Amino acid sequence: MKKKVVDFYLACINNERGKVFSLFRSLFFILSGFYYLVIKVRWLIYKLGVMHETRLLCTVISVGNITWGGTGKTPAVIMIARLLQEMGKRVAVLSRGYLREKRKDRKKISVVSDGKKVILSSREAGDEPYLLSKNLPDVPIIVGKNRIESGKYAIDRFATQVLVLDDGFQYSPLNRNIDIVTIDSLNPYGNGYLIPRGPLREPISHLSRADIFLLTRANLVSREDLDRIIGDLERLNPNSIILESVHRPKYLQGYFSGEKKGLDFIKDRRVVAFSSIGHPYSFEKTLERLGAKIVKTFQFPDHYNYGLSDLREIEATCRTELEEGEAIAVTTEKDEVRLERVISPQADKVFWEIWILKVELEIVRGKEKWLEKIEPYI
Repeated sequence: MKKKVVDFYLACINNERGKVFSLFRSLFFILSGFYYLVIKVRWLIYKLGVMHETRLLCTVISVGNITWGGTGKTPAVIMIARLLQEMGKRVAVLSRGYLREKRKDRKKISVVSDGKKVILSSREAGDEPYLLSKNLPDVPIIVGKNRIESGKYAIDRFATQVLVLDDGFQYSPLNRNIDIVTIDSLNPYGNGYLIPRGPLREPISHLSRADIFLLTRANLVSREDLDRIIGDLERLNPNSIILESVHRPKYLQGYFSGEKKGLDFIKDRRVVAFSSIGHPYSFEKTLERLGAKIVKTFQFPDHYNYGLSDLREIEATCRTELEEGEAIAVTTEKDEVRLERVISPQADKVFWEIWILKVELEIVRGKEKWLEKIEPYI
């Protein structure tokens, strides 16, 4: 049901033809006008000093975006936290804990990882915080709606020197030393409309608040397209620093076996690709660049909770393809987290193996500017 609703919504905002789609587009456009007013009033409240930002006793670096889903924000948080650790800093990550299972827990401060062990499950922590804890085993990961309080908690308990604020560009109550905004090179601003008519969380003009723009998936577009995006950002925010990054594939790992395979493993292999992420096409394009022959794709809504019926359908597709050559199932690290919620110890009877593509975000242009920018704060 959720998938059908999401598919209908995406068809509406992506200008699918039809009277029903047109009617809903008009409704979404009106609602986006009200959303715009709320955003502007909220901005003015802080701009005029009616409400004040809180400063914490440590450096705060925010990593956010201006559109919902699929910009590479989580890999960026992982990369930045590691870079700060390499500089010898005690780092903690603060997250809201979006889609935590228990609503009553969403307001309280919860430690997903204390930097030594993972304490909460993905259901208790939320997808992104749990993924962060798996990739940053020696960094405390803390979730809580009030990130001022969770920031104070991190400073008191872990003697944190630098807080990395996950999804903090819209979090006005907390003062940030550096605001980093991730921009997806494949789809920088969606269709240009605000929620719910489009994916924009704020007007594009609000990018003037950013200190650093981190262009993700820079290798998946032409240099001409990339330069056009850079030109737009420079006009919006002449004083900003613009970095280019890529999602660098590292290896594949078996979900059940834990076996690691080099990237050549999928070269010329028949692949069934499935994902429930904000930008599935980039994942599929990466597989194709690695030489995979994609015979079927399954694109589920972002943050989708898989069921065994979904896995059976994917496996059935793999088995069907066996007649023309072996087909293997490949998915993303974010989906690996969600698979843990449905796969039982007996699940290997349903699926013989699922391969997870492991990737890391890597700055390929402008890294020295990033280091110069953060040096005064650390």
